[in-house]
Amino acid sequence: MKIGIGLWCLQSTATSPRSFTQNYGDLIADSVLAEQVGVHSLWLSEHHVYYDGYCPALIPAAAAALSATSRLEVGTGVLLLPLASADRVSSAAQNLTERFDGRFHLGVGMGYRPNEFAAKGFDISDRVKRMNAGLDLLAQHRPSPLWVGVTSEIAARRAGRRGLGLFISGAFSSTVVNSLIEAHREAWEGAGSPGGERPAVGLLRNLWLADTPSERRQALDWVRSSYLVYAGLGWGADSTGVDFTAQVEASMDEVEASAIVGNADEIAENLESYDVDLVVCRIGYDQPPRSALTEVIERIGTELVPRMASS
Repeated sequence: MKIGIGLWCLQSTATSPRSFTQNYGDLIADSVLAEQVGVHSLWLSEHHVYYDGYCPALIPAAAAALSATSRLEVGTGVLLLPLASADRVSSAAQNLTERFDGRFHLGVGMGYRPNEFAAKGFDISDRVKRMNAGLDLLAQHRPSPLWVGVTSEIAARRAGRRGLGLFISGAFSSTVVNSLIEAHREAWEGAGSPGGERPAVGLLRNLWLADTPSERRQALDWVRSSYLVYAGLGWGADSTGVDFTAQVEASMDEVEASAIVGNADEIAENLESYDVDLVVCRIGYDQPPRSALTEVIERIGTELVPRMASS
């Protein structure tokens, strides 16, 4: 099992304001550190027209991280494919793959925020059609390792039918994770096993290495805070119809319940229960100080990666 880290969103939030020069400089520093300690990959995330400058252009950001390293693999987790030209995405991915010895991974997702589609001049009702067309083109050209971000069995089957890898969202229970993997593999087999080799499965997990009870509680508070900011200022601002006043506490409880916080042995035991090829440790929260983030990157590389190498 390979171990990556994510998600680098390059935000300057209301709770953790910082300059974008610092954000993008930290991306380079974190990429170099991740490579030095043996982490497999670093993953970026995309959104548009968001108040905090959430990274809107993943390909240039990925290129910067790849340019600063020689072994680290860098992925998009995920690029919002219906908002882009699939031809241009494929060409850019191919370019990065060739320039950086296959270290670039293209992860794509469908998106869900109405104002992003409106800002790009698209109707959100066309997103499934645009996603399918984009996946068809990528499956044909395969410009790099390909992953499809999913939150439903329909989306998992969409990836499986095309022989594309699966990238599972971070806050699901193990039961949901297993159902998505099963749907993905059944669709791949039902489509005649396109590509010949079973497509890989990647799993995003909210995760933090901590030893004492107080450290573990603090880590869980960081997880909750990150999702609370994202939900309240992101989804809620888009008028998606979700009543966050009524549901936000229950949602945060679910997020906390799915998080994996503990020492390396405890986390390894948890991760070994998943039949996946890659785990991306989601440590890119708003609240932790830089010292805490760099420490957990080092611990993931030196403590967790060796334990998972044979899994």
